Amino acid sequence: MKKLKFTLLLIPYFILSCASPKLIGYEPIKVFLESKKLDKKKLQVLVKQKVSYKEALRIFNYNEGFYPSEDPDLAIHHDLFNKKHWIKMYRRYANDTLVSYWKKENFADYNFELEKAKLIFKSAFLDKYSSSMNVIFLSEPMYYWNNKYIIFFYDNLNADSSNERQVVIMKKVKKKWIIVKVVGDYIIS
Repeated sequence: MKKLKFTLLLIPYFILSCASPKLIGYEPIKVFLESKKLDKKKLQVLVKQKVSYKEALRIFNYNEGFYPSEDPDLAIHHDLFNKKHWIKMYRRYANDTLVSYWKKENFADYNFELEKAKLIFKSAFLDKYSSSMNVIFLSEPMYYWNNKYIIFFYDNLNADSSNERQVVIMKKVKKKWIIVKVVGDYIIS
């Protein structure tokens, strides 16, 4: 009986210790969306699946995987890269492969329609929405540099124009979230 109790206590510990921390309320993302001046009343599509942490890590690091690019043309072009804190963040988030989904209530102030990523800009999508419809991709925020910064992936695209693949870096100053830096995707920049 003691072994059973021990096992039952141990299972939640491992589940919780392996999960990446999640931000409650998504206040920094909402502040960023307000800075983009998105019309809250206009219908826009939010991709239901949250973008993988690996995508945000790739853009932040200017390279796939753990090591920064050795290509001088792809050298990290932002001052917030710190190797020690990068290693902590990478180890914390890179192996989180659980697919999670946005809900309408995450951004209740916006008129977002949730759609699956695989349906974006297919014929059924274009029949339902115009080709100029904004499609927004977001990742779950990640903590960086001893939880001083929040980092997340953002992309806003439509079939008529280019996209804005980027990583947003924010921090809280005097109880308000401010945008510290926006790092564009080196592949499309």
